[in-house]
Amino acid sequence: MRLNGRRIIRHWLFWLFIVTIIAIVIRSWPAWTSGAWGCDFGIYYGLTNSFVENKALFSSYTGWGNSYQYFPVLYVVTGIAHWITGIKVLTLMPKLAPIFGGLSVLIFYFVVYELLGDRKKALLASLFLAVLPFHVYQTSHAAPLTIGHFFMMLSLYFFLKFRKDTRYAIPLFSSTVLLTMSHHLTTYFYLVSLIFIVFVENASRKKWTPTVKTDTLVILATSGIAFSYWILVAKPVYEGFMKYGLQLGPIEIGSSFTIVLFYVLFFALFGIVWLKRKCNFFRDAKKPTRKSCLVKFSLSLIICVSAMCVFAVVKLPWTNFRFTPMSIVYSLPLLLMVGFGVAGFRYTRFLKNGGFIRGWMLALLLSFFYALVTKSGAIPPDRHLEYIMVPLSIIAVFGIQGIFSNLHPEKLAQWRKTIIRTPSSYQSLRKLRIIQRHQLVYVAVIFILVAANAASVYPAFDTLNAAYEEITNEDMAAIDWMQKNVDTNASVIASDHRLARMTEAVGFNTTLDKAYAIWITENLTEYIDELEGFGKNYSRITHVLIDDIMKERVVHVGDGEIYYMTNASYEKFSSEPFEFLYRNETRNQDGVVVHWAEVYNVNWTYLQKYSTTS
Repeated sequence: MRLNGRRIIRHWLFWLFIVTIIAIVIRSWPAWTSGAWGCDFGIYYGLTNSFVENKALFSSYTGWGNSYQYFPVLYVVTGIAHWITGIKVLTLMPKLAPIFGGLSVLIFYFVVYELLGDRKKALLASLFLAVLPFHVYQTSHAAPLTIGHFFMMLSLYFFLKFRKDTRYAIPLFSSTVLLTMSHHLTTYFYLVSLIFIVFVENASRKKWTPTVKTDTLVILATSGIAFSYWILVAKPVYEGFMKYGLQLGPIEIGSSFTIVLFYVLFFALFGIVWLKRKCNFFRDAKKPTRKSCLVKFSLSLIICVSAMCVFAVVKLPWTNFRFTPMSIVYSLPLLLMVGFGVAGFRYTRFLKNGGFIRGWMLALLLSFFYALVTKSGAIPPDRHLEYIMVPLSIIAVFGIQGIFSNLHPEKLAQWRKTIIRTPSSYQSLRKLRIIQRHQLVYVAVIFILVAANAASVYPAFDTLNAAYEEITNEDMAAIDWMQKNVDTNASVIASDHRLARMTEAVGFNTTLDKAYAIWITENLTEYIDELEGFGKNYSRITHVLIDDIMKERVVHVGDGEIYYMTNASYEKFSSEPFEFLYRNETRNQDGVVVHWAEVYNVNWTYLQKYSTTS
């Protein structure tokens, strides 16, 4: 049996395969071009090694942070893959997790198809999600959140299937448990999304939806699973996330009261729906016009660019950095998508499952604005953006079609039939040429959006100069040298967040991101207290690990702590009290150094003499 190439290319499975490959490749790129990827990679690498060595689901952890060990799905998946393949964890882990990030796009396609019943729109929405920067960037990491995104998407899919067939209860329950054990923040976004989906769907109708009872049971079960897990297992999340997640200025609500308040507000939403119906707030909505879509698109673009320009001068409220001119340029493709999303949002009122999409987006936007207003540390505002990308991918499809409103394939087919019946009709031929021309524009717009967003994913983040997440092969070589030549028990390592977490993963003590003056000062008197550990939670610093990223780009220490080294602040390491021990570097064909990493010893004999004489 001969395969028909044209039929294969036209089949939706072929294009879904292409979209999935694009999603996986773009997310996997950093892992294949660097030694490792991610500022927090060392944490997850160390915990995976603990799982592999001890076979314990919950390993002990004493490094930076306090709850990573309680979300073990990433570590278990990597450990199982390691046992099956025999590939080293350090080699396997950075490359395995992004595959799950790409597969979340695959599942997203089926979610959109369940909602819209249109394969072309589902494919286009999935193509957008495959390349949208925040989602790509975050799911490129070997981190619990990447696995969280996968199981969140799977849970949404099973939720939609469960509405039609209760036999999906077991897959939905299993996926929800795995989501809860993967990442607490993703679990939060999934739960609030479900609540607003059900609320908006019912608020948009004159009668309760047929699934409102089972939907309520799913939400109660999901919240019960999440809260129980946080209370009984992930206790730091219960004490920290649940306490500081609901905070208004100086007012803090205890964890237990937060849970009570959650259920009170949840059931109060049904009262709001009832009140809306009683007051007859329902109005006939008018479909948006192309002009209104263009106005919304333009205004949103102007507002976003203006806001970024403002924050190029003023620091962003929840961070420690400003936008750079190049970061604004690289953000333009994403801002275009946001504009199309704003233009297309009203179309959700005319879709069969538009309430689902609208509620999904509103949940994330309201949570985002709450986090902004309260300056929440438990629910960081910037972390909302990767989740907003998901419903945005759907809504943007309708925004593009709203602006290019006559670019429907069915119209083209209709006019072709007209020309066949009336081949001499000049008007028909003219109309056909116009539609074909507009279709070319439509395809060009999509191609440019996809290509531009894909190309801007990693440069846009790098141009912020807020953090740099590559762990180079030279860094890995330096850490390997330290393992062989430095006593792990009698040493304290000073480095940036990336490399400190990696040294912790192999058994070294670190400053736990509490040393920063050492990177930006030149005189010994300005950083000697840090070397001593005076007033800190670490003992004397014995070694310093530096690489070209820290010197040339940024020293990222902890949450939002960003510092920049000068030539003078770097050159001090070439003299006492520092002693050069090791350097690993790579040069290109022209002999220019590409990357380097250096290890220095702190001479405490010299410092003791210095303290005596000073």
